Amino acid sequence: MKKKSYLFNNTLAAALFVAVALTVDSCADNDLDNRNGEGNKSAAVSFDVKDVQEAVLADQASNATGSRAGEAASFNNQLCELGLTQADFEPQILEAQTPAGMEACLVETTIPGINPVQHDPQTRATVTKTLAADFSTLGYRATSPTAVSSTPDWFYNARTKSNGELYDKLYWNWDSNHFGRFYAVFPEVKTAYSKIKLSPNTHGGNPYVEFEADPDVANQKDLMTACSGVVEYQTRGVAPNTSLAFRHALTAVHFTVGQNLWAGQITKIKISGAISKGTYTLNSDPTQPGTWAPGSTTGTFTLDGININTATNPGSVITDDNGNYTFFMIPQQVTGKNIYVDIYFQDGKTIHVLLKGAWKAGTTKTYTLSNKQSNWDYKIEATDPAAIAYDQSQSTAYTIRSYRQAGSVQIPVAWKVIGYDNNGDGVFNMSEKPTWLTSLSLTEGHGGTAAETGTATVSTAQLIDKLKIRQNTLKAASPKGSAATPYNLSNANGGATVENTANSYVISAPGYYRIPLVYGNAIKGGATNSSAYQTTQTGSRILQHFKDHADQNITNPWITQTNGGANVPNGAKIVWADESGMVTNLSIVGSGTNAFLQFEVPASAIKTGNVVIAATKNGTVVWSWHLWFTEADVLNTIACTNFQNVVYNFTKEALGWKYTTWKVTTYDQPRSVKVKVEQTQANNGTKQEAVITITQNPGAVREGYTTLYQWGRKDALAGTDDIKEGSYSFDPITGMSGRSLGYAIQHPENMFNLCRIGSYIDGYYNWCVPNYDNLWSANNTVRGTVDAPVVKTIYDPCPVGFHTPASNAFTGFSKTGVQTAIQSEINAAGSWNFGYDFYNKLTSPDATIYFPASGNRNPSYNGDRTAVNTCAYSWTAVPYDSNNGYTFSSWTTTNLNPAYIYWRSLACPIRPAAE
Repeated sequence: MKKKSYLFNNTLAAALFVAVALTVDSCADNDLDNRNGEGNKSAAVSFDVKDVQEAVLADQASNATGSRAGEAASFNNQLCELGLTQADFEPQILEAQTPAGMEACLVETTIPGINPVQHDPQTRATVTKTLAADFSTLGYRATSPTAVSSTPDWFYNARTKSNGELYDKLYWNWDSNHFGRFYAVFPEVKTAYSKIKLSPNTHGGNPYVEFEADPDVANQKDLMTACSGVVEYQTRGVAPNTSLAFRHALTAVHFTVGQNLWAGQITKIKISGAISKGTYTLNSDPTQPGTWAPGSTTGTFTLDGININTATNPGSVITDDNGNYTFFMIPQQVTGKNIYVDIYFQDGKTIHVLLKGAWKAGTTKTYTLSNKQSNWDYKIEATDPAAIAYDQSQSTAYTIRSYRQAGSVQIPVAWKVIGYDNNGDGVFNMSEKPTWLTSLSLTEGHGGTAAETGTATVSTAQLIDKLKIRQNTLKAASPKGSAATPYNLSNANGGATVENTANSYVISAPGYYRIPLVYGNAIKGGATNSSAYQTTQTGSRILQHFKDHADQNITNPWITQTNGGANVPNGAKIVWADESGMVTNLSIVGSGTNAFLQFEVPASAIKTGNVVIAATKNGTVVWSWHLWFTEADVLNTIACTNFQNVVYNFTKEALGWKYTTWKVTTYDQPRSVKVKVEQTQANNGTKQEAVITITQNPGAVREGYTTLYQWGRKDALAGTDDIKEGSYSFDPITGMSGRSLGYAIQHPENMFNLCRIGSYIDGYYNWCVPNYDNLWSANNTVRGTVDAPVVKTIYDPCPVGFHTPASNAFTGFSKTGVQTAIQSEINAAGSWNFGYDFYNKLTSPDATIYFPASGNRNPSYNGDRTAVNTCAYSWTAVPYDSNNGYTFSSWTTTNLNPAYIYWRSLACPIRPAAE
């Protein structure tokens, strides 16, 4: 069955009908939309809704005799009330076409009801009196019991509440039309859902439903109908009791794992060749089911996302990762119709079975994958509860169905829990119950074809304050450098040689530091890296010579040497900092190709955060750098394969990411325990077993922010408004062809407005004009989504060894490789938690990567932060056009776009990729 809906409820493991008392309203004689005449408002039309299947189960439980003869008689009565006979339940073995070494068959059994579930003993004789969702009703009225109208002249497809009340109230009319007949269809028939259609209001005769089974089992719906028979309004002002006894119109099909099977990992099940469309005509006799007229269209129906081992889950119902397991099929003849089942395994093997027999309405057909020699007289099946959240203590229901079959008679077999396996060694014993599993509400049962249900109670998980640990790690780290010999951040070991430079450096310990006065990554491998600031590419959108703060061509890697030494700094300052006192004693030392910006990081002040520092000349910023205070392992890489099968090695954390809250469970993988249940009766010396798996997911409480970047700029903008030192502000000025590259270098404290000049193609939404396409990838001449190599430029904000990625970098986070608004197409582990933890591969992932929802800064809102905890972004190096770049975007509203077209003037995060 589905977690989402068997009958009416997304979380129940069974299909339950239901019943509701009629309502009485105040009196008045009033014409109601010409449908009631002079209706009596004290006699409102309402329905006593009940479930034929549930009523039968309750009656069976309360009248159980305990003897085989008595139970057989009760079973026959049950079948009669459901419109079935014993012949509908004869089991059979279906031969399978299998690969070598897999001697298999499907054992077919049938039980009355759609995934029936027993009530607790205290409520077994009580029939539920409300539905869990709305349904549709039709009203036919008459002046006599033999003259009921042939069309729904009273009301048609009326939306009806789960308790039997009409949303738009209607009333019985004492002066005429004392009689009526009512029909009902569940779920409510809506024009927005095309797979369930109601006969038109002009149709004469019994109404019908045109039904189509969804090919995706996870999206299938149950179908139930009811008829009241002829009802008479006998006493003025007192509405008659109008009963709607719902019946299942479909056949439920599910698959289970048999006993003693070979080891194999089932990944998918398909039913092919079955009729997918049909017409169901409701019966005017409330004691009888309707009739099907199956169509000629056939289809394939798939349950995907399965991950179940046949050897370690005997007796388990085969479900997907979300707990869906029931195929809702149109009743039909199966023998001779070329209807097949295919069961797929992880190793590529497939079991192919031709089905026989018939699918009857209102029954559950179970196909058990078995060895040919398996004993199928005794059956026990178990379904798992959904995984429990780390901060929750109660599970959804698990179910046990246990019975034995002699011919067509099915008799319950008692069962009990016999052991736990907490370490995955396949050995079960009662002492291995983990401490986090507090209790199971049901550890034994009487058995039956109707599943018994229980729940697990677990301990809520303890949380570790990872932010506190990170802060303490920074403070406890051994200081680097000294006042006399500061640690050189451009050298892998802090030595004097300038090896590799960048616009951003990670600092993970207190100490004394220096940064060479070099433009971005203009020195690489100890040598001049001219490709970072010059290109041989040409065109109006290509910046051939990258500019300094004065908008002059850069001619040398060293700020002190370019343009004949015109830019030699004589001062330094903090541009902005999100924590106080982390950088002190800023100074410019040395000259020529031995010039540095030097500073101290006090042990008393170090903590996670961001500081932007700048070298100045006569108070004007000539260049600035971002210092990211965090643990060194944030630059460890996670290999992520995109949809085009290209690997990008992303940093562990987004650039400038600072946690403000970070607490995680003591375990980082789901913790689970297998619970083995066993029938108390043996068959030929063997007791049948099943396994329930109780799982509790890990979790985290996460909040924080990243540094933010306008497309093509090197400058880290604050991801917070809480600036502790220096300043950040929004520059609202528009026009003037935007801000120049040199002006932007001089003002790292500013976010710039969009230009708003000229036409759209002139870069209206850019912050800078001309509209260069190669600011972050020197040789880039294309626009669009590509996996082209990125040549890192001096304007790239990333640390040494990393660059802003190409525009196809994030396509692997969508299972389709493109934009999607479907949750199941998002390639992520778990649910939204201040962002998603995305899998690093589309197939066989072995890691996750966290993209925090740190939002952006939007020039349309004066540079304010927007979409925090609503959207995760990440710029790419290749633009879309003169106005827009490509950014990854992932929204909490289940909308993901690997290459979202976004204004260049917006400030978004960056996820660096290794060069």
